[in-house]
Amino acid sequence: MKEITFKISYHNGDAADGRLDMYDASVSLQGFAKALSITTHALLNDGEIRKKGNSIEGARLYINPSRKGSFEELVILAVENPVAMSIGTSVIANVFYDLVKWTWSKTLDLAYEPETPQIKKLEQRIEPFLGEMEEALEIPLEQAHRPIKKFDDMVIVIKRQRIGEVIKLDADTLRSVSVKTEPDLITNITGNVTRYNILSGIGRFYDDSLQHTVSFKLLEDASSSQRRRITWSLHHAQEEGKGKLRLEVKRVVSAKGVIRRYLVQKIHVL
Repeated sequence: MKEITFKISYHNGDAADGRLDMYDASVSLQGFAKALSITTHALLNDGEIRKKGNSIEGARLYINPSRKGSFEELVILAVENPVAMSIGTSVIANVFYDLVKWTWSKTLDLAYEPETPQIKKLEQRIEPFLGEMEEALEIPLEQAHRPIKKFDDMVIVIKRQRIGEVIKLDADTLRSVSVKTEPDLITNITGNVTRYNILSGIGRFYDDSLQHTVSFKLLEDASSSQRRRITWSLHHAQEEGKGKLRLEVKRVVSAKGVIRRYLVQKIHVL
């Protein structure tokens, strides 16, 4: 068993007195537990994403008592995965923190690019790994912010031993994971599919009007013909002017006004 130890530290607000509202703290820690479980499971299981975040195949998370005079939780990730066990603890730790920082930063609208070869490989997949992780992490990370909803000046920091801050949550990142689905149907979204997972219905779409890609998700009851149009567009995406679609969508946006994804209602070939 290899152990990775880090801290979740709460600063300002009630935490300045070494305490937190019990309900807020429980919701926050549950959110962190889910987000860490989702991320660690993906790390140890070739990018497989479990959205519920109730368990990790190949590792266990432990929490130690808070330290006197602060509100700081010591967390231990005990890695039991046979493949990971054959790798040095420092290497596993570097890859773990790289994946946390990359996927959580993307979900929180923070700038970060992966640094380790293992995580760069996930980035290069044709399947939209990052888009699926964003959707899986949004609710847990919103829960992790719970005490910040009461105290705007509160910050929550994941700290790596002997190195320092890995990721920081504050009032601004809370707005990034506070999302809503707009009621209006938008019917003139044109462009190409650039990535797509046929099993999850999640992908990336190059929006011609925005001139960048946006995550999308098909409705679960989307017809087979609608799904074929998605794969057709993906197949022709590299050919100039080919594979164009027009989507009818509802937008999922953050409290900051950032488009998080399109919920695709209908698909038309141009």
